[in-house]
Amino acid sequence: MPPAPGCATLGAVLLPSPRAALLLLPGLVALLAGAPPAAVAALDLALLALVALDAAQAPRPDALRATRRVREPLSAFAPNRVVLSLESASPRPLRLALVDGVPAGFTSSGHRRALVLPPGASAALEYAVVPRARGRAIFGDLHLEAEGPLRLGRRRWRLPLAHEVAVYPDLRGLAEPAGKGAPGPGRVRPRGLREGREFAALRPYLPGDDVRAIDWKATARRGTPVVRETQPERNQTLWLLLDCGRHLSGRLPDGRTKLDHAVDAALALARAAAGRGDRAGAILFGAEVERIVPPGAGRAALGPLAEALHRAEPRFEEPDWTAACEALLARQRRRALAVLLTDLADPDASAALLAGVRRLRRHHLVLVAAVADPELAGAARARPADEAGAFARVAAERILEEREATARRLAADAVRVESAPARDLAAAVVGRYLAVKARGEL
Repeated sequence: MPPAPGCATLGAVLLPSPRAALLLLPGLVALLAGAPPAAVAALDLALLALVALDAAQAPRPDALRATRRVREPLSAFAPNRVVLSLESASPRPLRLALVDGVPAGFTSSGHRRALVLPPGASAALEYAVVPRARGRAIFGDLHLEAEGPLRLGRRRWRLPLAHEVAVYPDLRGLAEPAGKGAPGPGRVRPRGLREGREFAALRPYLPGDDVRAIDWKATARRGTPVVRETQPERNQTLWLLLDCGRHLSGRLPDGRTKLDHAVDAALALARAAAGRGDRAGAILFGAEVERIVPPGAGRAALGPLAEALHRAEPRFEEPDWTAACEALLARQRRRALAVLLTDLADPDASAALLAGVRRLRRHHLVLVAAVADPELAGAARARPADEAGAFARVAAERILEEREATARRLAADAVRVESAPARDLAAAVVGRYLAVKARGEL
């Protein structure tokens, strides 16, 4: 975003400096030692007058201009660079102490500084902020203090740099997993896995190419072995159904919710689809369908998706799988890949999921991507030290058994299930998508 200018003052105040407070101590000591109170009072009044005069001589707010530059959107749970540009218009050096208005909920370092700015000089101060949630946030004003010539008084004011910023999921860490892509040209995957069905090009045979990739007609025409290259089909459709209900509201040891990791996985999948010429859309829902992003092609389609996903917040309510699946079926006639990002809950809560999935799989290829909880798995393996620990282990084991039972019922209905720890979910779902493309299952 363009830099936010700051030149007008807000709430200028004159204050004594710590040095002035130290100069008042001798008078207090003299008073305790028996010095005449009138003499001590006269001395202190003279000192206070000097402090007031020095504070009045401190640089005025119009002696400094400041701008703040932040590259938007910010990335959640990752360091983001902030630059404060200061420009002096004072004929004297500016001794400054500043505090920038970092948004609440951000972790920051370096936003408090002390510096001396020579006459007419400029400076660029950099620091980093780490947003702890997606959504919108507000940077506040820049708070400053400038010392007078004798460093006895200070003038405090603030510059109006407040502005709103968008915080998106951290797109920089959403790289595709190594080794999950399609095989090299002309090669055939083991166990029948093939690299799509769409013709790409003909090229000369190379040692190591599978003989099944040879185009015998072209070989006969050219008189030398020719390989037929294929590629995964393009312009296919991917739908992301994001559960914003209570199942993904749990907070994990890294401070993020399960929904945060599901959002990362959704964007990683959309980016992988855009890179392969496919179209990606999304349905965000809780107790009702909250937002629908129509499928779009190319990298430009990632903008509307990211805009919708960065505002997704978990709600303590049951997700309406019927409404979400109906919304998809009403908008998508052609066969598509539907990825349901959720968590496998107890059998009662999973009944609606199972019912919706059974309707979807009649027309579409369905993948349920579940966020696994590593703490739950650890609790189920822990050796209890007391009665409370034993109850915790039994509860964890029961929850895992119920989730495994739900996964088995989904698999029995020919629905793919990918259950992975939160940190591995993005890589897992992208790997599944690439495998579906390589097999030509859409």
